[in-house]
Amino acid sequence: MESSIPELLLAGGRLMFIGMTIVFLFLALLVGVIHVTSRLIGRYSPEEPVALKPVSAVVARSTGGEDEAEIVAAITAAIHRYQNK
Repeated sequence: MESSIPELLLAGGRLMFIGMTIVFLFLALLVGVIHVTSRLIGRYSPEEPVALKPVSAVVARSTGGEDEAEIVAAITAAIHRYQNK
């Protein structure tokens, strides 16, 4: 049962068309379901405004060069350890 090349190409084209149509329809259905779900959630579950409490600003003050030296040493050690992995 040998088929000619044009017959095989035609069968392949049909299969490709059917497959692409099924995928397109599934994706269109998925978009529709997501859209309807979004509308339903927006309608039946309105978002209530959340009251935010003001946060007091905390200002870090440097007491001297010792803190900066420790920070620089920690950063340098971290970089050195990362580069030597």
